[in-house]
Amino acid sequence: MILNVKKILWLILTIFILITLIFVVINTKKNLDTKSNQIEFLEKNLNKKKSQIKNVHEKLLSNNISLEDIVFSEGIKFIPKSNLDIEFNSNKYVLSEFSSDDIVFSKHPSASSSAYIDIYEDDLFLVTATGQIAFTNASNLFSDKINMISIKSNIKDVIDYPEFYKSSPFGIKDILIDKNEIYISYIKELSKECYNTSILVGKINFVKINFSEFFSDDECIKKNDNFFKKNKHDKLVPHQAGGRMIAFNNQILLTVGEYRKRVLAQSQDSYFGKIILINKNSKKYEIISKGHRNPQGLFFSNQINKLFSTEHGPDGGDEINVVDFVNVKDIPNYGWPISSYGKHYYEEKNDSRLEQSPLEKSHKKKGFIEPIKYFVPSVGISQIIGLPKQFTNTNNLQFIVGTMGTAKKIKEGMLSLYFFEYNNSENKIINEKLIPIKSRVRDIKYLSKYNSVVMFLETNSTIGVLKKK
Repeated sequence: MILNVKKILWLILTIFILITLIFVVINTKKNLDTKSNQIEFLEKNLNKKKSQIKNVHEKLLSNNISLEDIVFSEGIKFIPKSNLDIEFNSNKYVLSEFSSDDIVFSKHPSASSSAYIDIYEDDLFLVTATGQIAFTNASNLFSDKINMISIKSNIKDVIDYPEFYKSSPFGIKDILIDKNEIYISYIKELSKECYNTSILVGKINFVKINFSEFFSDDECIKKNDNFFKKNKHDKLVPHQAGGRMIAFNNQILLTVGEYRKRVLAQSQDSYFGKIILINKNSKKYEIISKGHRNPQGLFFSNQINKLFSTEHGPDGGDEINVVDFVNVKDIPNYGWPISSYGKHYYEEKNDSRLEQSPLEKSHKKKGFIEPIKYFVPSVGISQIIGLPKQFTNTNNLQFIVGTMGTAKKIKEGMLSLYFFEYNNSENKIINEKLIPIKSRVRDIKYLSKYNSVVMFLETNSTIGVLKKK
């Protein structure tokens, strides 16, 4: 009897060891697959950088001109890269990509370049994060190559601090073309090492655009602010500047991040950590929502009269929010930094940041508005745009969202497009699909004339064109 018990125990132990070994093997394979994807991503990014350097070097040698001349005078050429078939709700699409070596500077370590796009009449405008402006007729997006013509500007006379023109976190954050004017949001150095999110404006001109200041608040955040000195993990983070713009009733909606000075997001006396509405005539603004960390995307639906915003969380907790500022009197509050489904980077026991920024795992219980979608882990969420019925063949509101990510921790949802279907009466997403495209999606626009979506993909300095088959 004792012998049988021993045999049974040995059998149980053997089974347990085998199961443990199986789990170890499975997890090891997953980790190896993840590392392999990361290595592939880094190799592609490195090859892209080498190609860009070679391209710039050849121009410098052959034309005997300065790097500054290349960045602000040369055109931008895009050549075909790849095609990807996509399906959502029984609709079939194809994503065509065109890559360039002519855009030199990036604003994120995982990007080859950074740029923003918008449409003026039938022309696509592209503005790099360092101020290079170029355009092409939108019909060229459906040809075998895209050649963009450069437009000169006075931007170097208006913005004169050196970090703006380098591969640094400082730079342009978005562009908006409204009627015959082009608006540029950017990180402004208001005084020595004290920054805020401001806007320039200029009249559309295909030879040279002269910019002047449209909006700038008198509040700025210092690089050596006492707030950052109190915690070893805190510092000024220009990546958290916001800067997304859309036109609304002859006014401009602007997102402003909190640059990691978190407490400002709840302060009614600060415009940091807010979405604001700027009057074009008076240049005065009103706060339409608060409690934001770093809003990256804006889309206003005329179909349901609501604003949608996307927002970067900390370590986890990216959000999609509905901002119903039209039909409510009180300013909607989205909870940051009191509530978030993410956590602080490098969080530790007895973390002093938790006193003012507890990051509670419920918004509603604290009196804040819950996101309609949150992502844990973070996906590096970016722009959001609505998709009309002619593109989606459905009466429900549908929108597309871009995501970014980093080479250090590529996870599901990063370097992707998300398709979402939204039910207004229930205020919730009822259908979604993730489309990995292996590139950081920085900006997205819908082209009504061509029933297509154009985007700037910054991992490989790429223009993407999404159209129905």
